[in-house]
Amino acid sequence: MKLSLKAVRFVIEALENYQKDHDRRLADEELSEDAVSDLTNDRLYLEAIKKDFEAYRDQLAQHRESVSVDV
Repeated sequence: MKLSLKAVRFVIEALENYQKDHDRRLADEELSEDAVSDLTNDRLYLEAIKKDFEAYRDQLAQHRESVSVDV
């Protein structure tokens, strides 16, 4: 799948907002241990996905810069 730089930025921002939502939910002291475990695992997975998109964003930006320099 190929995404534009703008689309990748939107995805990263959405992932960051979703992580904040997980943080908010994790602050609930009434959560069961299972719920805390699930939310923590999901948050770690979100972080990994976000890092992949950040790496993709950086590649797109670098490619864009090298094309600009070549022109």
